[in-house]
Amino acid sequence: MRRKDNKTLDDKNSAVPGGQRQFVTALARGLSVLAAFEPEDHTLGNQEIAERTGLPKPTVSRLTYTLRELGYLTYHRRLGRYSLSPSVLELGHATLSSTGIASIARPVMRDLSEMDDVAVALGIRSRDLIRYIDLVRRPEAVVLSLDVGSTLPILESAMGRAYLATRPDTERHELVERLAEGTTAKRKQIAKTIAKAAESYRKLGYVTSLGEWRPEIHAIATAIESDEGGEPLIMNMGGLASIMTSERIAREFGPALVGAAQRIRSQMRSHLAR
Repeated sequence: MRRKDNKTLDDKNSAVPGGQRQFVTALARGLSVLAAFEPEDHTLGNQEIAERTGLPKPTVSRLTYTLRELGYLTYHRRLGRYSLSPSVLELGHATLSSTGIASIARPVMRDLSEMDDVAVALGIRSRDLIRYIDLVRRPEAVVLSLDVGSTLPILESAMGRAYLATRPDTERHELVERLAEGTTAKRKQIAKTIAKAAESYRKLGYVTSLGEWRPEIHAIATAIESDEGGEPLIMNMGGLASIMTSERIAREFGPALVGAAQRIRSQMRSHLAR
């Protein structure tokens, strides 16, 4: 289920650090068009893209035409709609290669997955969700049928809570206020839960979601933050509640996950320094 960001791109630009002088709005708008596509979207029309990005339809029409000319979008004349071009994959492969994510993280994730019937995933924030970008699990592991490209809610999932824990207090509060749904009492309880998760992250290095997203699933997550700041990578472990008990999380899984994230961060730092 899609959760729409209720801020337009221009709203977000007003909060760009350092003001507007260095910020190229046209570039940001073009990237927002590419980001509008979800894994389940075969094609999108200009009207749908406008609704998802908050941009005027005439602006979207110019952007989609430009991205088509550059080879990042394919136009299906019969449908009057666009799809992502395979050229977009080159950007993803370049990112995985240049940062070392592909070569460094996967072996560490594989070691974690051998601890038991658990799944180990890497994710990033994708608007108001967390999206899997890599996943490792043993064939016999009985977990949710998620795969690369799958999304998780920010507030209920361990990955989302780990992401929130890395944000400054003001930003975290604003996100929780915007995403939380329900009565005032329920929203206050959600805010309290997220604050507790942030405290857990500061003390232990990881956060938990024990049946709060799916009753049968327990998960823990931590963040792999870069020295330069910006958006962190999020890594989690998830499995059946009967396997990932609170005792085993505290004794085994939690320390193992934090140690793995530290190894990945250290190796990625060395990789980028070459």
